[in-house]
Amino acid sequence: MRTFLLSCVVIFINFFIYGSRIPQYYDVASHLYYVVMILAARYDTRFGQRILLTLTTTANWLFVLRHINQQTHWIVASTVVATLYPFIAYFVVRTIRQLNAQRLTTERQIGRINAANTDLEKRIRDQSTLFEVSEAASADLELEELFQRVIKILSDRLGIYRGTLRLERNGELVKCAEAMLGLTSAEIKRGTDSQIDEIQQSVLSSGEAIGVPHSRKPLKQLELPKARSVQSKDRIAFWCIPLIVDEKVVGTLTIDKGSDIFATGDEVRLLTIIASVLAQRVKVQQMIDALVQSERLVTLGKLATTVAHEVRNPLGGIRGATQLLQMTDDDGESDGEIHEYTNVIINEVDRLNRVIEQLLAFGKPHTLTFEPQGIQGLIDDSLSICDTEFSQNRVRVDFEHDESCPSLLINADGLTQVFLNLFRNAIESMENGGVVSVRTSYDAAQGVICVRIQDTGRGISPQQASQLFDPFYTTKQKGTGLGLSISQQIVEEHDGTIEVDVTQPQGTAFVITLPAPVDKV
Repeated sequence: MRTFLLSCVVIFINFFIYGSRIPQYYDVASHLYYVVMILAARYDTRFGQRILLTLTTTANWLFVLRHINQQTHWIVASTVVATLYPFIAYFVVRTIRQLNAQRLTTERQIGRINAANTDLEKRIRDQSTLFEVSEAASADLELEELFQRVIKILSDRLGIYRGTLRLERNGELVKCAEAMLGLTSAEIKRGTDSQIDEIQQSVLSSGEAIGVPHSRKPLKQLELPKARSVQSKDRIAFWCIPLIVDEKVVGTLTIDKGSDIFATGDEVRLLTIIASVLAQRVKVQQMIDALVQSERLVTLGKLATTVAHEVRNPLGGIRGATQLLQMTDDDGESDGEIHEYTNVIINEVDRLNRVIEQLLAFGKPHTLTFEPQGIQGLIDDSLSICDTEFSQNRVRVDFEHDESCPSLLINADGLTQVFLNLFRNAIESMENGGVVSVRTSYDAAQGVICVRIQDTGRGISPQQASQLFDPFYTTKQKGTGLGLSISQQIVEEHDGTIEVDVTQPQGTAFVITLPAPVDKV
């Protein structure tokens, strides 16, 4: 198109010269041809430049030949101009092309320098943001205060003014921290989301960060985009990023998107790293809490052992004296009321003795001996021990064993104590009788044996479930709160786990997982 337009200009110049019939206008035309070639060199392609150079050179020589009968000096001058024109025009065009090439090279260099400066600024911004977040995470701050400081840093750096940090354990929310800076009530209201629980559960189950759009269909009909696949933040309302500790999702970071001046990929990458920093802080806090708890348990264990030894001997004397009193009653020297009271005393002393045995088991370090044994025989023996208690409390036992379960290397006395404790807890939770279901299963792919003990009793609330294995925590009026804590300790000594399942419509279920085979030295 440019070649065509410039060619039209050349034709128009020639029409003007020939139409005026004044040869002296040729000087003006020759100068205009240079202008045409300069424009071609600046804006046209090389092919177009060649066409225009040929066209203007031809026009020059046609004019000279047409006016060959003019005065000699004019003919000489015109011939010189026509002869020199293509050389001068070519030199001008080539010079302009070289200048254009240099200009483009300079622009590209400047573009690369600007891109490098932008990338450097972005890296400095990201590094400084991560440094400030890491510095805050290393400070002696509670989780809520730490999260407030992190959002303050992000508001200054990325234009993010709101976020929520949620920590979960066994499907239950254990801690939640929220932070909002400089938002009006209308902005806070716009930030609420009726589907936030479903969104967070999706992230907890998948372990991948997602971008949540502004407008959505019902969540069951919508596949939320993975954060790494989001190309533009225009449709995104906020991000939901998992907190991962030791390859396990322990919570979520729900946070607004940043300013539009920041690229989507860079923002997601930075927020993912910040979520990792917060996850590591959670892990460190868990380790500190576990250490404090361990030291506390050592102290409690020593105290429990001391108290148990001090109380055990007097209890033995009380029981012996009561039995002698009962023997006197059997000889007829006392009435039936004394016999009733002595039975109460003996039963209560026996109960206190069981409490002392639990205190001693909790506070005294012991060495376990592991021997190969099948899980079925161990459960059968435990059920036989509790058979009388099952009958007296109208409890039916339903036991199903997976025959594919291999033998385990276990401490029989320890696991028997665990099963007895769970069976007796189940009996106490079913005041009017019920069913205790015991199921064993073997997962060959995971290499574990699972024992599920479930009752039809009153159940346990999720709030209670999070504290069940804490020492001295109990939901029973006469309980010590040591049974489940000791059971957990024994199972962990077998490199296993014990968990409570409160999702059942009725009753409570405990799930014991033991690795098989277990390599013990």
